[in-house]
Amino acid sequence: MESLDEKLSAALAAVAQAEGCRLEEIEIAGRGGKPILRVYIDKQGGVTVEDCARVSRQAELVIEAENLMEGSYLLEVSSPGLTRPLKKPADFRRAQGKLAALTLRGEVGGLTGTVTGVIESAGEISVTFRPPSGEPVEIPHERIARARLELEF
Repeated sequence: MESLDEKLSAALAAVAQAEGCRLEEIEIAGRGGKPILRVYIDKQGGVTVEDCARVSRQAELVIEAENLMEGSYLLEVSSPGLTRPLKKPADFRRAQGKLAALTLRGEVGGLTGTVTGVIESAGEISVTFRPPSGEPVEIPHERIARARLELEF
Protein backbone atom coordinates (compact mmCIF):
# COMPACT_ATOMS: atom_id res chain seq x y z
CA MET A 1 0.00 0.00 0.00
CA GLU A 2 1.32 3.43 -0.93
CA SER A 3 2.14 5.89 1.83
CA LEU A 4 0.75 9.42 1.88
CA ASP A 5 4.17 10.77 0.83
CA GLU A 6 4.30 8.38 -2.14
CA LYS A 7 0.76 9.29 -3.26
CA LEU A 8 1.48 13.01 -2.95
CA SER A 9 4.83 12.69 -4.74
CA ALA A 10 3.27 10.85 -7.69
CA ALA A 11 0.36 13.28 -8.01
CA LEU A 12 2.46 16.41 -7.56
CA ALA A 13 5.20 15.22 -9.94
CA ALA A 14 2.53 14.98 -12.65
CA VAL A 15 1.25 18.48 -11.80
CA ALA A 16 4.75 19.97 -11.88
CA GLN A 17 5.55 18.27 -15.19
CA ALA A 18 2.30 19.54 -16.74
CA GLU A 19 3.40 23.06 -15.78
CA GLY A 20 6.88 22.65 -17.31
CA CYS A 21 8.66 21.99 -14.00
CA ARG A 22 9.93 18.99 -12.09
CA LEU A 23 9.12 18.03 -8.54
CA GLU A 24 12.25 18.18 -6.41
CA GLU A 25 10.85 17.26 -3.02
CA ILE A 26 7.81 17.36 -0.79
CA GLU A 27 7.79 17.84 2.95
CA ILE A 28 4.94 17.62 5.42
CA ALA A 29 5.52 19.58 8.62
CA GLY A 30 3.29 19.32 11.68
CA ARG A 31 1.22 16.33 10.67
CA GLY A 32 -1.32 17.05 13.43
CA GLY A 33 -3.65 20.05 13.56
CA LYS A 34 -3.08 22.05 10.37
CA PRO A 35 -0.08 20.51 8.57
CA ILE A 36 2.06 22.43 6.10
CA LEU A 37 2.68 20.73 2.77
CA ARG A 38 5.86 22.16 1.25
CA VAL A 39 6.40 21.44 -2.43
CA TYR A 40 9.76 22.25 -4.02
CA ILE A 41 9.88 22.55 -7.80
CA ASP A 42 12.59 23.43 -10.30
CA LYS A 43 13.15 23.78 -14.02
CA GLN A 44 15.93 24.63 -16.43
CA GLY A 45 16.70 28.33 -16.01
CA GLY A 46 15.05 28.53 -12.60
CA VAL A 47 11.56 28.83 -11.19
CA THR A 48 9.53 32.04 -11.27
CA VAL A 49 6.82 33.24 -8.90
CA GLU A 50 4.33 32.57 -11.73
CA ASP A 51 5.54 28.94 -11.97
CA CYS A 52 4.96 28.50 -8.24
CA ALA A 53 1.50 30.05 -8.45
CA ARG A 54 0.45 27.82 -11.39
CA VAL A 55 1.73 24.66 -9.70
CA SER A 56 0.06 25.70 -6.44
CA ARG A 57 -3.34 26.20 -8.10
CA GLN A 58 -3.16 22.86 -9.93
CA ALA A 59 -1.81 21.03 -6.88
CA GLU A 60 -4.75 22.22 -4.77
CA LEU A 61 -7.19 20.91 -7.40
CA VAL A 62 -5.48 17.49 -7.58
CA ILE A 63 -5.14 17.14 -3.80
CA GLU A 64 -8.82 17.97 -3.39
CA ALA A 65 -10.02 15.74 -6.28
CA GLU A 66 -7.98 12.75 -5.09
CA ASN A 67 -8.67 13.47 -1.39
CA LEU A 68 -4.95 13.21 -0.57
CA MET A 69 -4.92 15.42 2.54
CA GLU A 70 -7.43 15.01 5.35
CA GLY A 71 -8.81 18.20 6.84
CA SER A 72 -7.30 21.61 6.33
CA TYR A 73 -3.63 22.19 5.46
CA LEU A 74 -1.35 24.95 4.23
CA LEU A 75 0.28 24.53 0.83
CA GLU A 76 3.62 26.20 0.06
CA VAL A 77 5.18 25.87 -3.40
CA SER A 78 8.68 27.23 -3.96
CA SER A 79 12.10 26.68 -5.48
CA PRO A 80 14.61 24.67 -3.46
CA GLY A 81 16.86 27.76 -3.52
CA LEU A 82 20.44 28.50 -4.54
CA THR A 83 21.95 26.43 -1.73
CA ARG A 84 19.61 23.52 -2.30
CA PRO A 85 20.23 20.13 -0.74
CA LEU A 86 21.51 17.31 -2.94
CA LYS A 87 19.96 13.98 -2.02
CA LYS A 88 19.39 11.73 -5.03
CA PRO A 89 21.86 10.74 -7.77
CA ALA A 90 19.87 12.92 -10.20
CA ASP A 91 20.44 15.95 -7.93
CA PHE A 92 24.20 15.37 -8.08
CA ARG A 93 24.10 14.94 -11.88
CA ARG A 94 22.32 18.29 -12.28
CA ALA A 95 24.98 19.83 -10.01
CA GLN A 96 27.95 18.71 -12.13
CA GLY A 97 30.48 21.51 -12.46
CA LYS A 98 29.06 23.37 -9.46
CA LEU A 99 30.46 24.15 -6.03
CA ALA A 100 29.04 21.99 -3.24
CA ALA A 101 29.59 21.22 0.45
CA LEU A 102 29.55 17.54 1.38
CA THR A 103 29.42 16.20 4.93
CA LEU A 104 31.00 12.77 4.91
CA ARG A 105 30.44 9.67 7.00
CA GLY A 106 33.98 8.84 8.06
CA GLU A 107 37.10 9.29 5.95
CA VAL A 108 36.94 8.97 2.17
CA GLY A 109 40.06 9.41 0.04
CA GLY A 110 41.74 11.53 2.70
CA LEU A 111 38.68 13.76 3.19
CA THR A 112 36.73 13.96 6.46
CA GLY A 113 33.97 16.08 7.95
CA THR A 114 32.46 18.77 5.77
CA VAL A 115 34.39 19.58 2.60
CA THR A 116 33.75 22.09 -0.14
CA GLY A 117 34.66 21.51 -3.75
CA VAL A 118 33.34 20.93 -7.27
CA ILE A 119 31.19 18.00 -8.32
CA GLU A 120 32.96 16.79 -11.45
CA SER A 121 30.64 13.91 -12.27
CA ALA A 122 27.95 11.79 -10.67
CA GLY A 123 26.50 8.36 -11.24
CA GLU A 124 24.09 6.03 -9.51
CA ILE A 125 26.74 4.72 -7.09
CA SER A 126 29.20 7.56 -6.52
CA VAL A 127 30.19 11.20 -7.04
CA THR A 128 33.55 12.40 -8.35
CA PHE A 129 34.41 15.40 -6.19
CA ARG A 130 37.39 17.78 -6.51
CA PRO A 131 38.35 19.59 -3.30
CA PRO A 132 40.20 22.92 -3.80
CA SER A 133 43.57 21.48 -2.80
CA GLY A 134 43.72 18.11 -4.43
CA GLU A 135 42.93 15.48 -6.96
CA PRO A 136 39.40 14.26 -7.63
CA VAL A 137 38.02 11.76 -5.12
CA GLU A 138 35.31 9.21 -5.87
CA ILE A 139 32.81 9.24 -3.01
CA PRO A 140 30.09 6.56 -2.75
CA HIS A 141 26.62 8.04 -2.16
CA GLU A 142 26.23 6.04 1.07
CA ARG A 143 29.27 7.86 2.52
CA ILE A 144 27.64 11.29 2.01
CA ALA A 145 25.64 12.25 5.10
CA ARG A 146 24.51 15.64 3.72
CA ALA A 147 25.21 17.69 0.61
CA ARG A 148 24.15 21.09 -0.67
CA LEU A 149 25.11 23.54 -3.36
CA GLU A 150 27.21 26.51 -2.31
CA LEU A 151 27.08 30.05 -3.64
CA GLU A 152 29.97 30.86 -5.96
CA PHE A 153 31.43 34.36 -5.83
